[in-house]
Amino acid sequence: MSIDQQLFLQQLRALNLEDGKAYIQRCWEEVGDWQQVGEAIRDEARRQENSSALVSLKLGELLIFFGEHVQQKLLQARGLIAKGDALKLIGQHQAALECLDRAGEELLHLGEDLDWARSRMSWMISATWLGRADEALNEAQQAREVFLLHNDYYWACAVDHNMAAIYKQLGKYQEASAIYERLLVTLPAISNGNEELIQRAIAMANANLALVRLLQGRFEQARALLREARQGFAALDNISAIVKIEVHQAEVDYVEGYYGSALRQYYQARDHMIEHKIVKGPMSLAELHLRIADCLVKLNRSQEAAELARDAVEGYRQVRVPLDIGEALREYAKTLVALGQPGEALAALDEAQQLFEQGSLEHYAMATRLQRAELLLTSGEYEEAYNQAYRVKGFFEARGLLVSTIQAGLVIAEALIARAVADTPERKQSLLEEAKQLCQQVTMQARRHHVQQQVYRGHHLLGNLALLQGSRKQASRHYRVAIGQIERILDDLMHDLSPAFLRTAWAVYEDMIALHLEEDEAEVAFSYLERARSVVLRRYLNRSKEMVHRQDGEQTATGQRPVSNMAVLQVQRELEEWQQSYRKYSVQLANYDMFASSDIDLAVIQDELKRCEGRLSELFERLQLCELEGRSSVQTQREQRQMVQPVDIARLRQHLAPQQVLLAYFLFQGRLVIFAATRDGLVTRTQTDATSQLERLLPLLHAHLQPAGWPDQLHPPQQVIRRLLNKLYDLLIAPVADLLPPAGGHLTIVPYGPLHTLPFHALCNNNSNGSHFLVEDFLISYLPASSVLMPLGEVQATGREAKLPPLIFGYSGNGQLQRAVEEAKILEQLLGGRCYLEEEATITRLLQEAQGSSLIHLATHGHSRLDAPNFSSILLNDGQLNALDAFSLDLQDCELVTLSGCETGLSLSGGGDEQLGLGRAFLAAGAASLVMSLWPVEDTATSILMQHFYQCLLEGTSRVEALSAAQRHLLTQGSDTQPAHTHPYFWAAFRLVGNASPLLHLQSELHIDVAQAVSQKIDV
Repeated sequence: MSIDQQLFLQQLRALNLEDGKAYIQRCWEEVGDWQQVGEAIRDEARRQENSSALVSLKLGELLIFFGEHVQQKLLQARGLIAKGDALKLIGQHQAALECLDRAGEELLHLGEDLDWARSRMSWMISATWLGRADEALNEAQQAREVFLLHNDYYWACAVDHNMAAIYKQLGKYQEASAIYERLLVTLPAISNGNEELIQRAIAMANANLALVRLLQGRFEQARALLREARQGFAALDNISAIVKIEVHQAEVDYVEGYYGSALRQYYQARDHMIEHKIVKGPMSLAELHLRIADCLVKLNRSQEAAELARDAVEGYRQVRVPLDIGEALREYAKTLVALGQPGEALAALDEAQQLFEQGSLEHYAMATRLQRAELLLTSGEYEEAYNQAYRVKGFFEARGLLVSTIQAGLVIAEALIARAVADTPERKQSLLEEAKQLCQQVTMQARRHHVQQQVYRGHHLLGNLALLQGSRKQASRHYRVAIGQIERILDDLMHDLSPAFLRTAWAVYEDMIALHLEEDEAEVAFSYLERARSVVLRRYLNRSKEMVHRQDGEQTATGQRPVSNMAVLQVQRELEEWQQSYRKYSVQLANYDMFASSDIDLAVIQDELKRCEGRLSELFERLQLCELEGRSSVQTQREQRQMVQPVDIARLRQHLAPQQVLLAYFLFQGRLVIFAATRDGLVTRTQTDATSQLERLLPLLHAHLQPAGWPDQLHPPQQVIRRLLNKLYDLLIAPVADLLPPAGGHLTIVPYGPLHTLPFHALCNNNSNGSHFLVEDFLISYLPASSVLMPLGEVQATGREAKLPPLIFGYSGNGQLQRAVEEAKILEQLLGGRCYLEEEATITRLLQEAQGSSLIHLATHGHSRLDAPNFSSILLNDGQLNALDAFSLDLQDCELVTLSGCETGLSLSGGGDEQLGLGRAFLAAGAASLVMSLWPVEDTATSILMQHFYQCLLEGTSRVEALSAAQRHLLTQGSDTQPAHTHPYFWAAFRLVGNASPLLHLQSELHIDVAQAVSQKIDV
């Protein structure tokens, strides 16, 4: 009785290798015609190549075994071909060659020239990867002649396809392009071939031609060809190939400078690989991870990129494919340069260069030389950088490789500028003119082909050249164009990708600001400072304003959220699951000291938290990236997007009160610039050598704000800290003393960089009237950026009526911070509202009840994470509420959030002076103002300060008046009963950020006399 052939194949697919061999031994006599069965196994192995190379590899092994068992040399040889084909697909090129050589020898001995020619298909690809390209092309030509001799036009086209791939590998893109174009004409005309295979070959030709067009800078053609390829593979239900197309579409976005879209598509492709089980071992993702690493380097996420690239290098070393190792080393070198490790980067490039030259891979060797030239440029070796870049530019230009040509040209221009600056006056002008002509040429090419990053780099260089040649007007024009390109790139970036990218691109803004300051154009300079400052927070605030408008029945042209789809919902679900895990482990960590046992490993908890943080960061980023539009509408929608808008300085000044002065600080090139804005105008003052003074004074100040260094806790030393605060006053306030408002007026401080950690309200003015802290003379509030003054005020002005009374949480962390609970109880008596203590003070409850609350007070432990600012947190009963959680809150009705804990106001300064941490998250969620701390706070003083702060609010004073009065109360009360409280450590930690006006919705009917509350709860 014979076995059904399909059942036989099904069993071979399902069984492992050894069980498959056993199955063949049992059933070989019942399978019928051995040749037919062998051909069926071979054909099934080919089909499996598209979905599972490992299944194809197993079937090749089984076909070899079947041939040996039935003593058929031809079947054994065909099995070796199938095995070699599969090994090639998984990157095992040396092993593939060995199989295919054995097959080829046997087939020539048997006189099977067609099968021999088919064995050359994978052989030529693997040989090329191993540096034997000339041999590969020779074998390909012989195989092609055999197929044509037998009128097998499909297989002749398949040889052509592989020859084109070899030419592409060798950097001979014109030859490759010609072959792909010929295939797209020839393949549809084949009438006697397998239709499915022909459709697949057409789709592959479209995809590969698209990659050539990408390198040539013909991006629209590349996109169109990739769309056709995707349609072709979709018709064949070839998921693996579709995923590869997704990766290629991301590559087009990357080259054009749409890094957000590229990163989103890379993540999406990785998801699809995992979902459809295309991933077979760690090396399956290595190439994709290198692409992601390249994108992350552009976004200044170098540490993450380095880890991905390093893993890829180690993985490729194991499979010993020179081209893969070299490419991974090149990417790893980029990450090392970004991390400030030029020596290690140079060593990686040297190894890559050697691998490419040994394999006669000239294109890759030249690309490596270009990287070396860039590294030499940053190292100050301008002459050698020029020579290497000049050589590679000619190579790329001759082959029509636009992007690499532009890149090399910019390196040459930058090297010429550096040489000109150091050269004699006679030579300087000629070098600058040469640099200018080259820079204009390559920048024009970049603009014509829409290579955004090179456009902004080119115009930035042209601006620098114009300055060196004395043309400030031309410099301003070029900087303006460069900034326009940067903002187009920013428009494709969401959340923290924007400040990450701005860490590099911010230099253009600095040069533009410096130029207009030198031209005495203060308003223009200030506008550019604010234009890309805190850009992420401003986007959130603008979106909040639009949401309020929509809820009031108004229609807006922008800010429409994309409709949720299954992918977004999946990311949201996964994010929630990881958040729950993170909270679980954070509770375990918080309770470790109380419930420690020998069975609990603290390191395991910490490792799990770190793992959760990594995954949460990625998922949150991906959720933000999902707001980017789909690629199908990319060209129409990108023109409609709202760009980063210039700041209307005149309108900003109209938001200032009559006795309000806004002081915005800016540090660059060692200088300090103070912009002083009032309703009447804008004035600037500049301090030279300010950066070095701040670098010395700020660490000393923070050291003296730490009680651990005091000799007597009850009588802290004040002389030194007052002297430091006075020096900082002289540096930061004295230059604009004549512009300050009258006593009792309002100062709004907009710090910059390290100044965000400074309590300006504690700066000390020593004059003839004695020593005064700034808060004793003025009302002081803070903003993360001047430009948020308008949206913060407008959101509240158009806000909805608050529906819920104050929300108060008090959590002691297993009794370690009892002050927090007592503080919450007193505030409940003062304010009324909803108060949740200890076990009831949970993240879950806050997420449920925050919406609609007019005021939120959170008294608990705070923890600043400058290493990972999105995980700065406050502790509640069910875990750490971090910045990612805060972003998800709806605080559109909330006028004030108080984070009464340690270091809740500390943040990390990102690119564009974006303040990354808890404060930004609460403002982004809609809170109009925040009260936060800059250092670990003292319990008793904090309780007194908070009580007086809220009592003043209940009496109708503004938020800034209330906090200033509470701080002055501690100063005054401290001088009478608690001398220690006059030290800034006790009263100056908290500051008001955001809207400083009176609260609109706080009800005072339920408040009691503060003195009674204080006497009941705490001995002051």
